[in-house]
Formats: sequence, structure tokens, C-alpha cells
Amino acid sequence: MTRSIVPRQTRIFRALTIFSSGMGAAMLALWALDMAGMTLSSYRDAATFGAIVLGLASLAGAGTAHAYFAGGDDTSQSYEALLNVDPVTDLLSRKGLAEELDGYLEQGGGPSRMNRFFLISLDFDSLREFNETHGMETGDSLLRVFGDRLRRVVGDTGLAARTSGGEFVIVLAANHDDRELRAATEALLGVLSLPVRVGNASHSVFWNAGVAEIHKNRPPMERILRHANLARSTSRATGRGTWSIYHPEMTQVAAYRHWIEAELGGAMQRNELMLHYQPKVHAVTGETVGYEALLRWNHHQNGAIPPSEFIPIAEQCGLIQQIGDFVLHQVCEDLDELPDHVTVSANVSPAQFNRDDFVSNLGRLINGTETRPDRLEIEVTETLLIRNHSEIRRLLGQLRDLGIQLAIDDFGTGYSNLSTLTELRFNTLKIDKSFVDRLTEKDPGASTMVASIVGMARSMGASVVAEGVETEEQAMLLRAAGCTIMQGYLFGKPQPLSAIKHQHRGGEPAVVADAPPPTLQPQALAAAS
Repeated sequence: MTRSIVPRQTRIFRALTIFSSGMGAAMLALWALDMAGMTLSSYRDAATFGAIVLGLASLAGAGTAHAYFAGGDDTSQSYEALLNVDPVTDLLSRKGLAEELDGYLEQGGGPSRMNRFFLISLDFDSLREFNETHGMETGDSLLRVFGDRLRRVVGDTGLAARTSGGEFVIVLAANHDDRELRAATEALLGVLSLPVRVGNASHSVFWNAGVAEIHKNRPPMERILRHANLARSTSRATGRGTWSIYHPEMTQVAAYRHWIEAELGGAMQRNELMLHYQPKVHAVTGETVGYEALLRWNHHQNGAIPPSEFIPIAEQCGLIQQIGDFVLHQVCEDLDELPDHVTVSANVSPAQFNRDDFVSNLGRLINGTETRPDRLEIEVTETLLIRNHSEIRRLLGQLRDLGIQLAIDDFGTGYSNLSTLTELRFNTLKIDKSFVDRLTEKDPGASTMVASIVGMARSMGASVVAEGVETEEQAMLLRAAGCTIMQGYLFGKPQPLSAIKHQHRGGEPAVVADAPPPTLQPQALAAAS
């Protein structure tokens, strides 16, 4: 979809106007030199000379201005055309899409004259990480591959644009059968998600899409694009390679997310964030061997807000580092209140872990709080391990040098390979709850998988923790598979430190409600609107 740039004014006409203005300036200079040699005998002669010089100067200025503006039409037209095309992919730019959209809709999407139109927003959200790892030049090569793929798929049946970063937009016409829209969207995702070979390396890529219908009243393109992006964000929450169609409820969800982002900034100042601790128990002896620190937010007006709602937003808006520092500092202080044999694990987000000063700051925190390093366990997700493997290995090595224990969380969801795990030398492997949920006597394959994970971890000298254990049947099958450390509601819900201390003193367990509120809180939505 390259747009050619054709000037409206001819170059010959512009050359003539410049020549005429130049001749006028030259004649003015010659006349001035000639008159300078004359003696002006009267005031009248001087006034006549001044008028002639002024007239010639005006003519020369007019010619120059005319030459400038005559050529300016060519230049402005050229710049306008350049702004309508994305310089990397040669697709339409955001501005070009806005200008082409009305014409496309009026034509009915081509010869087929469809009466329904859809804007599809596609996002390669790993572009920034790809550029940081492989460089901007390689990233641009990747974008050009995507542009060529979209150009081949869309052809002349729709509009294709790159609107920003790794975001591409397609406008297509469709009939009343939604199956055609589904087929088109899945075809776009399928083509874009094929591995990309840049140079001598092949790269896996993952996409999500959001779809918004362009209704007959034709709202502004920015509003349509915003709706499609909301649908895309919704699809990303369900996993890679998925897509969603916009519906008005998504706007309410977005308003709630903005409310959380605004309120989260003041939550720490209001001391609304706190830690609850969920026990890890030895499945044979029943002894509590450790705890996992879990963050909780008790809003001053709307009560408890689940971590699943505010943690992703904190990661997106940049507050996760400040919150992560608070968690680690609180864990180190709380360890002094727990028995010496107990360890506490804390989750660390990729954004926090990738900070250049993460390890040094953690070392200062341990020294400042006089925490015994081997009582602190840092949990990192498996998906973090497959990114920039050499750098992750270096950081994990520095943590081991401090004496801190390392745990791989959510194992089984990140597709890391065995060689990656053997190089990292972790202390604990946490089996993801999705595996535990499948454990029943009717599904022997799940038990076999867990037994394989336990055997692999033991061969590496690591312990295994099964999380999300909720039934006696799951605990029995985990014991049979060789897993002896378990965590879940069957053994205890997350509780504040005061309740944990009460239990260790021999008192009765405190009953603490830890049920999350509804996903959308009406009070929060009202505040957001």
C-alpha cells in the first residue's frame, strides 16, 4: 500500500519565477551602483531615486516570495504524503489511515459492497524487549516482515496500517455472518504468529487482537481505535494468541482500572497495603516449614481489592518497583517475629528483578535488618527464565552468593527447557496450581506428570512445593508422587502476621476472612466516573 508522491506544480514554472526574481534583484543592484555615481542636486532628485529603488526592491521581493510559495506547494504536498505512510513498513501511518478511512467506507469496502465494517487492532507486545535484546535495526527488520505479511493477506480488500510501535491496524468489510469476521481475524493472527527469521536466527512471536465494529454513525477513528485497543487488552489477559470483540462493559472495566491506578499511588501513604502469610507444611509430619508472603490491599472506602486486579496495573504503571521494595522490607522485618526454622518466600516481578540495582539493594536490606539470608526465598516465574537467559543466570548467581534461596514459581506454564533449569541451580520448584487441579484418581496421567517433576527436581538437589492444594484426594496423590511440601487452603489460608504469631504461641488459629470481593465494585466504578 505504498502511496506515490506527485507534485502539483511543475519544476519549470518554479525555475522561471526564481530566475525572474533573481534578474530583478540584479537590475536593482546595477541601478543603485549607477546612481551612486551621480550627484543628486536637489531634494526632488533624491526622492525620485528613492522611489525607483523602492519599486525595484518591491518587484524583486514579490518575485522571490512568489518563487518560494510556488515551490512551497510542492514541498508541503510531499511532506503530507510522507506523513501518511509508515517509513518502516510502507503501510499507512495513523494519519494516513484516518484520511483513507472515510473513502473506504463510502466505497463499501470494494466491489463486494459490504455493509459492515470492522477495525482490528493487532499488537506485538514484545517489541520493546526484542529491541533491547537484538537492537533497533533488527526490530525494524521484524516489523517489515510483519508489514509484508499483512500486505499479502489484506491486499486491496481492506486498509492496513502501523499506528505505533508494534501496533498494527486492519480495516475490513464483512457481511452479517460473524463467522467471516472470526475467520479473517484468526487468519491474521495465524499469519503474524508464524516464526520470523531475521538474519541467521528464527524468532517466535506472539500476538493479540481486539475488534471494534464501525457503526453507521461513523464515530471518530480515535474512538473506534480506543475501543479496539480495550478489546485487545481484554484478550491479552486470557493468554497469547487470543482476540476479543469490543462491548461497552469493557469501557467500565477500563474506568475501574484507571481508578485503581489513581488510588494505588496513595495506598502506601495511607498504609493500606499489608502482607498475609500462607503456610507451607510437610505433608507427612504436618509441621509448618515456611510461609509465602502475599500482598493485600484494604482500600479505605471500598475494602479488600484482590491482588489479581491491582498487581497487573501496578506493573503497567511503574508502581510495582516501589511496592516490591515494600514487600521485601516488610518480609525481612517480619522474619524476626517468626521461629528460626521457618523460611518466607516473596514473589519478585520481572520489572523489579530486571533493575540494575536489585541485588545490591537487597543485600543492603538484609544487612540493615540483620536478616539471616537463608531464611529468605525469592520466587521468580518460569516465564522470566526464557528471557535473556545469560543475564538472568548472572542475577540468580549473585543472589545465591548472598545466601538467598531461589524458587521457580508456576512451573509448567512457561515452557522452559530442561537445560535452562539445570544451569540455574535453584532451591525450590513450585508446581503450578493448574497441575494440582487435574489430580484425580480418574486422571492417572496428571499423577505421572507430577511424579516426573518431583523426580527431576530431586535429581537437581531441589525441593518441590505443590501449591493450590484444596482436597484430601489431591494431597494423597501428591504424597504418592513423592511431593512432601504442600501449600493451599487445605492446610491454611493466608493470614496476617498477628494471627501467625498467635498460632506459634500455641493459641487457637484466628479466623481471618480472605475471600476476594467481586471483580467490579460499583462504588469504585462510581468514583471512577
